Amino acid sequence: MSAVFKDVPEDKILRFLAENPLAWIIPVARPENAVLMPVLLDDGGAAPDPSFLGHLPKRAPVTQTLAEDGRAVLLFLGPHSYVPPGWISKPGWVPTWNFVSLKASGSVNLDASLTEEAVRRLVDHMERPSGSGWKLDEIGPRREALLAGIIGFRCSIDTLSPRFKTGQDETEQSRAEIRAGLAGHPLRSWMGE
Repeated sequence: MSAVFKDVPEDKILRFLAENPLAWIIPVARPENAVLMPVLLDDGGAAPDPSFLGHLPKRAPVTQTLAEDGRAVLLFLGPHSYVPPGWISKPGWVPTWNFVSLKASGSVNLDASLTEEAVRRLVDHMERPSGSGWKLDEIGPRREALLAGIIGFRCSIDTLSPRFKTGQDETEQSRAEIRAGLAGHPLRSWMGE
């Protein structure tokens, strides 16, 4: 695959992870136990090195698998779109699919002492843009029971592989036509202006 799609500046990777916290968590030992869960990049918290912070359902097969062997791959998918030839004025141009994505690998360390922190930070991260001000403490009497059913984790980041296919290999005219076709679509903001 072309390096042009993998050469992504750090600020764009950080933005991507902040905007797209939902990831497939795939245990290396048992990929069939993969689960889709939100995780946050923790690049300045309690961990000395950047890591992912999240939570898992205690009774899910993925949790048991990761307790035995924490090696995992995390797959994040951001905005994506089919790009039809009708958008492009270049004769012979074929359809494609543009997207922003990231693959990470590391080791998951399950830690019950992280459970509340992981959920609280996720809620704060997701509620901040909405401006609602809702906090975890507002759950009420169900709070403890809900927290008892999950377990927090920290995942090291051993590899981080972005793949942003946003028309970098197209002419400037074709890129402008793709941007025009993506009017109102969240992928457009990843293409630059």
